[in-house]
Amino acid sequence: MSFRNQFARLRRIFFADPPHRFAWASLLLAIVVAIAPTQDLFNEWRHYQREYLKLVGGRADAAALQRRFEGGIHQIWIPEQHVVDRCTTCHVALNEPTLADVRQQPFQPHPAMPHALNEFGCVICHHGQGAATTVEEAHYSTKAWEQPILPARYLESSCGQCHMDLLEGTPQLNLGRHLLARYGCAHCHAITQPDGTLITPVDEPPSLEHIAEKTTREWIYAWVKDPQAYAVSSTMPNFRFDDQQAADIAAFLIAQSTASENSQLAAASHAASLAPGTDIPQQSASLYGTLFCSSCHAIQNAAGNLVGGDLAPELTRVGNKVDPEWLRRWLSRPQGYDPKTRMPRFRFDEKQIALLSSFLLSKKDEDFPANVHLPAADAQSAARGKKLVADYGCAACHRINGVSPPENFAPDLSRIGSKPLFQVGFPHGMPETLPDYISGKIHDPRAFGPALKMPKFSLTEPQIEALTTALLAQTDRAVTMPPELVRVSPHPKYNPGGEAGRLMEDLRCLSCHTINSNGGDMAPDLTWEGSAVQRAWLLDFMRNPNTLRPALIRRMPKFNLSEDEDKIISDYILSAYQAPGFDSRALDTHTLNADAAARGKELFYSRYVCQSCHIADYKKDKGYVGPALAGVGNRLTPVWIYRWLKNPQALLPGTQMPNPGLSDNEARDLTAFLMTLKAHENGGKK
Repeated sequence: MSFRNQFARLRRIFFADPPHRFAWASLLLAIVVAIAPTQDLFNEWRHYQREYLKLVGGRADAAALQRRFEGGIHQIWIPEQHVVDRCTTCHVALNEPTLADVRQQPFQPHPAMPHALNEFGCVICHHGQGAATTVEEAHYSTKAWEQPILPARYLESSCGQCHMDLLEGTPQLNLGRHLLARYGCAHCHAITQPDGTLITPVDEPPSLEHIAEKTTREWIYAWVKDPQAYAVSSTMPNFRFDDQQAADIAAFLIAQSTASENSQLAAASHAASLAPGTDIPQQSASLYGTLFCSSCHAIQNAAGNLVGGDLAPELTRVGNKVDPEWLRRWLSRPQGYDPKTRMPRFRFDEKQIALLSSFLLSKKDEDFPANVHLPAADAQSAARGKKLVADYGCAACHRINGVSPPENFAPDLSRIGSKPLFQVGFPHGMPETLPDYISGKIHDPRAFGPALKMPKFSLTEPQIEALTTALLAQTDRAVTMPPELVRVSPHPKYNPGGEAGRLMEDLRCLSCHTINSNGGDMAPDLTWEGSAVQRAWLLDFMRNPNTLRPALIRRMPKFNLSEDEDKIISDYILSAYQAPGFDSRALDTHTLNADAAARGKELFYSRYVCQSCHIADYKKDKGYVGPALAGVGNRLTPVWIYRWLKNPQALLPGTQMPNPGLSDNEARDLTAFLMTLKAHENGGKK
């Protein structure tokens, strides 16, 4: 029988008339309806739930675990963030801390965290496709979903979608955000935070408006070619300019330079003659050390290691850079050259200026600019240089005559953590994921195209990872976060007022100290300093700062204040910087008697072993972790000591000082003992 005849026979059997066709269609539908539920029995999530029940079945707490288990699809809905989360359908043990010994996924419990899983779900932190119920669709990129599970090393970025303040549990996120501001990323890129504000740069690129007073065209050429060849710690990136471009930029910067206020100062007024026969190098090095310049500036030692702070420019080769007369004028009056500089005015006398100049000018490397031989600059070279300066956005960081700061110079990074991958052209061999794109762009921007203008920064791998973490926090969700979910402490702008405010601005106190949530973090917070210290001590400290922490390298420098200036600043601190609710009458000082001091001494040395961290007696104590207490009776007020002992965290959140849980009597007795410590804190010598 032919195939055509067979087909015709089957057609007559099954489709001969409408009743036959309806009957067979109904049978087929019934079969499909019967099979569909059985397919559901083999879903991945059902497999994991069955495996979980097997796993817990043999445990001692099996009954409790099985009672808390709920089968079926689990779903968390967060309408405010348009999140549907079904992750706990498979990860059924997230809220079971008794399974901490289990190493098999997806049955591990979640580590302790400050959020409730049934309120926040998983995808807000871990990403992935929350509505999916298969591993492939939930964890990985698909044609319809580009947000796979976030790699564990970048998990802190998710905290940054809501939290703007520093968090103890997110050191990598904290570092990344610091680097975004420290390395000037926000000069070129707009980066909107969850509260709607922009990340603000905290670096201090120098003004170039008067650069010809400070250095030479040859030095500028060498610096532009390779900033790290001059200063290994420089945050200035390398634009990979060729020789002609570097020469043109140097020609323009010298040509645009104008005279600063300092140029009007007579040179003779700063050039003190040093007595012949004296050991100038030793004296100058000693002065640099005693002024604690290394608290802010670093210099490479003979072993090539940087010694000093990173608040201000590295000085290893500063003698190659600066003009001697410019340096003397700068040391005398930094604001006369750059009104926005963080460098304080130290009120040096002429001899100090001469010694410091001698020391700094000796810091040079003859090989750095030795091979730079530039032809005479002309107008064409300067014109090309101006175009390069404008094209590469130099005025986004530096103040330059004749060049306005660019607007919208670089891409907005406010939503970079949600950038669609179809918008990215990946270099050959790079994994096609968003974290790899961001870290690769930071590491070598021009790997994505040689015509790109973004320079190469001198960053370590941990720094790149931290920056990637911070940028991954910049998601669509973060930018559209409901205000009630954004966690940020208010930081209103603050500037000290009156004559004291003018002096504090001149001394650049906020470069190092925090006051009312504004300023630097290199030195103690002064917000409540007026409640803490005694006037006589503060006056003496402002005249001659000594160290309170012998183990620290950084010190407050001596500013050579006049007696009147000393009183103005000290009295302002004592009156303006008072802790709320502090009442000096709250502690009856008559109870701080000899008997109480004796009991306090016993508590200090025997019960609480405070000498492990602090020095009360320079002759026998070895504690170098906390501040020296040898002269604390002259320095701190009794009520501050008492309140500090009762609850250190209440006065200084984040302090390393533990709360010993003292009773009122113990705190009073310890206060009595500490108030007897009157030795001078520089080691007992006046």
